[in-house]
Amino acid sequence: GVRAQSTSVALPRSIRHAETMAGLIARSASRRAFGAPMGTRACAGWAQKAMPLKSPHEETEMFIQGRSNPVYPSPWNRWFPYEPVSSTPKMGPYQVQCSAKEVYHFCTCGESKTQPWCEAPGSKCAKVPEFAPRMYQPQHDGLKLMCGCKKAPDSFCNGTCAILYADIFPVATSAICFGGCFVFGVFSTWMMHP
Repeated sequence: GVRAQSTSVALPRSIRHAETMAGLIARSASRRAFGAPMGTRACAGWAQKAMPLKSPHEETEMFIQGRSNPVYPSPWNRWFPYEPVSSTPKMGPYQVQCSAKEVYHFCTCGESKTQPWCEAPGSKCAKVPEFAPRMYQPQHDGLKLMCGCKKAPDSFCNGTCAILYADIFPVATSAICFGGCFVFGVFSTWMMHP
């Protein structure tokens, strides 16, 4: 057979890239407008089918089928997507009264109904098997601040929820920091002026 010669003119590379990018943006916008479902994350064996995002901060939040609490991947999870991501039942610490005579099992998956404790302690979490409850026995009786965002390296709240909040709401965090610095600057200038 005879091959037909192409009569199209070769476009410069920058124009081809611009047209390709415009097509990708239009396709993404139409999928989002019509609520097309997202696919599965094939890079990790633990990943489950993701559902469409329905949140004002949808760039940072994932909805995973079977989970009742939101899932916020940290920068670590974005760089290393093979690790499971815990749910975030609360953006802040849980204040719980603990007894030194009891052994507690801290929920690490974030899906337990009896937060911050695991409802079915064992070697693996009953709801999300990629996680295991963390045993905790306090040294003293009293009020404890336990991690609610499930991103702290230990069972105790260490302020990681503030970093998570800044990651999810960067504009609000910037406004809060600017306002605090402005008020401090005005106050310190007023106190220190001659």
